[in-house]
Amino acid sequence: MEVVPVLETERLQLRPIGQGDLEFVFRHFGDPAICRYLKDAPPVETTEEAQGIIDAFAPGSAKPQCRWILVQRSDGRPIGTCGYHHWVKAYNRAEIGYDLTESAWGKGLMREALVSVIEFGFATMGLNRIEAFVHPENTASLGILERLHFQKEGVVRDLFYMDGVYYDHDLLSLLERDWRAGES
Repeated sequence: MEVVPVLETERLQLRPIGQGDLEFVFRHFGDPAICRYLKDAPPVETTEEAQGIIDAFAPGSAKPQCRWILVQRSDGRPIGTCGYHHWVKAYNRAEIGYDLTESAWGKGLMREALVSVIEFGFATMGLNRIEAFVHPENTASLGILERLHFQKEGVVRDLFYMDGVYYDHDLLSLLERDWRAGES
C-alpha cells in the first residue's frame, strides 16, 4: 500500500509505522507477554530484527500490507500495533493482526482500534473478507473478534512452527456484508 493514512478514534491515533518507531518495536515485540500467543515468529532480540518489522510494513514496502502504531491521544504513548498483511488484492481479502502492551489490556482500546481498521479495510482497501488467525488459548482476542462479528471457520492445524513445536490456530473471518449488517 503506497499511502497509509492516520486514523483517529476517541482515545487513539493510529499512525503508519515508520523509522522513528525502532525503540518501541524493539521493546514491544521483545516483551514475552506480548509474544505469548504470537507463534509465527520468536520474540525480537535485536534492533536488526525490529528494523526488519518496520521495513516490512513501512509505507512503500514491496508487499501489499500496512501496519499502524496505536498511540494514546492522552499522553502520546505508543501501546500497540494493528494492520493488514497477506493482502490478496485479486480476491479482496487480507489477514488482520494486532497486539497491545499489557498495561493497556482490558480497557477496550484494541476493540476501538479494530473498528477503525476494519472500516478502513472495507471502505478504502476494497476488502470483502478479513481473516484472523488466533491461538486457541488467546480467549481475549477471540472474544474481541466475536463481538466484532467475526465467525470461527475452524482450526488450522500445525499452522506455525517455533522452537520445535507446531501450533494450531483458530481461523476466523469477517465479510463486509456481515460487518454492515452488524452496524444496524
